[in-house]
Amino acid sequence: MCSICNKLDEGFDGILFQLSKGNTIEGLKDGRRWDGFEQVKEWKSKFGYQFHIYSNDHFINKKPHFHLLKNSEGIDCRFFFDGELFDCKGNSQIDKKTQKALEYFLSETKQQEMLIKLWNQKNPAFTF
Repeated sequence: MCSICNKLDEGFDGILFQLSKGNTIEGLKDGRRWDGFEQVKEWKSKFGYQFHIYSNDHFINKKPHFHLLKNSEGIDCRFFFDGELFDCKGNSQIDKKTQKALEYFLSETKQQEMLIKLWNQKNPAFTF
């Protein structure tokens, strides 16, 4: 597993965790955070979403994309780096709340930079 993928997965999981505790995207934008005490341990995904860029991928509509996977529910959706949904394989769809969380997560420049770096590492023939 790549370190950039882990940072993306962990960051997105943190936003989903905030939403599960009753926070909102608007609250996050205003700087509100739910805090609680937990025993310190190695991070493990609570929600099961993973960012993935395949090494043999290609541009879609002249733009790079990534896959958001959730294996436990058979979700494999392709998104552009700005959070716009391109498509999902099969009948599994991503819910609206998660999609809004993803759009918020990707609105930060550092997430965009990590995705571009990962894309360029995995697909040097299609450098972005």
